[in-house]
Amino acid sequence: MNEPPVYLEPVAPSPRPASALAGLLLLVVVFVVGVSVGQSGFLAAATTTPQPTATPGLENMDLFWQALQDIRTRYVGRGELSDQTLLYGAIRGMVDSLGDTGHTTFLTPEQVKLLQDSLNQSVVGIGVTLAQRDGAIVVTSVLPDSPARDAGIQTGDVIRAVDGASVAELGLEELISRVRGEAGTSVEISLVRPSTGEALELTIVREELHVPAAAWAFVPTTHVALLRLSSFGTGSGAELQAARDAAVAGGATALILDLRSNPGGYVHEAVNVASQFLTGKTVYISEDASGARTPVTTDDAVVATDLPLAVLVDQYTASSAEIVAGAIQSAGRAPVVGETTFGTGTVLEVVDLGDGSQIRLATSRWLTPDGELIFGKGITPDEVVTLDGVYDTPVDPEALAVPDQAAALNAALDDPQLLKALELLGVSLPTREGPAPSA
Repeated sequence: MNEPPVYLEPVAPSPRPASALAGLLLLVVVFVVGVSVGQSGFLAAATTTPQPTATPGLENMDLFWQALQDIRTRYVGRGELSDQTLLYGAIRGMVDSLGDTGHTTFLTPEQVKLLQDSLNQSVVGIGVTLAQRDGAIVVTSVLPDSPARDAGIQTGDVIRAVDGASVAELGLEELISRVRGEAGTSVEISLVRPSTGEALELTIVREELHVPAAAWAFVPTTHVALLRLSSFGTGSGAELQAARDAAVAGGATALILDLRSNPGGYVHEAVNVASQFLTGKTVYISEDASGARTPVTTDDAVVATDLPLAVLVDQYTASSAEIVAGAIQSAGRAPVVGETTFGTGTVLEVVDLGDGSQIRLATSRWLTPDGELIFGKGITPDEVVTLDGVYDTPVDPEALAVPDQAAALNAALDDPQLLKALELLGVSLPTREGPAPSA
């Protein structure tokens, strides 16, 4: 295929209703008919009741046209309706009926551009990644040298409002689009920090950001390199390989691959990353709509390292990041440490709708090399280590690379998942230098 399947930043999965397939078939026909008359004719067509398309199981197609006609002629706010709003609403309803919440999705042209910018690792914003978890919008990572980092936003912070509009009024996509904007403009962010209960009101100026996918640093007092991969966008695998090779050239004797808060991205980048640590192994198994399964193996053109390895994951590790963690775990290559991952498990293909909008449609499932479907379940680490929100902070390479090595050591000691990975690699750190941080 010309466009590789992609994984999107996830929203919490929900159970698939038994009626999902019937709803899909009905609304597919609705969509096709709507497009055939054009946007300007979509509502006009509702003034009469056309004959339903003769498709088995769609005998009640006239129900849709009746509902559309009533909305157009009787809705109290009908003067504010537009053809495009109702057309997009019908498509979005079709997609939502699948129950593949947060993965199969409909995107407007504006949302398509935002997603493409993210996967190309170039955005205008404040420098955070967000995910929906248990009904809350949570900061899953903060970019170094970003306006968000300068303003003091931390991983785990919960967004309450943007420019005065509460999260309850906004979906995740709308919230992200409001956080982004033109460089040099400001946005007001209201958030709460669960670890302390503190409520913060911040005004942050947006900047044009290049989002590096990979970074690395030595853990203080050791020859263990922490390799951080933040996404699977365009070129992420090459960035990680460059970081890995630089660490090896610098004298690394062991590696820790940090996939925490990584929302995923392109699946071919996942194959590349897995191939940097595995040779001649299955990365994942693709299962299509007929149930046929096809193993996808490592890329022999990528040179793998055999250095001792550990992998870090958390509850925000999703999609392509889960593919890599699952492949490494299934191969017995390295222990996986942290928390059960998010549980994304379908591969998306892009369906262009002609006006710049898209459906990102799940056309296959992926399974681990052991044949385990992880949708809604996630990957369970070999060593489960949770973080205390008050005292524990996931460390990133930027915090380890500071000139003050006492501060870097203390930052490493505040990350029990990192400490467990070091322990499994046979490495320990000296005791804390300086006073312990206050809660």
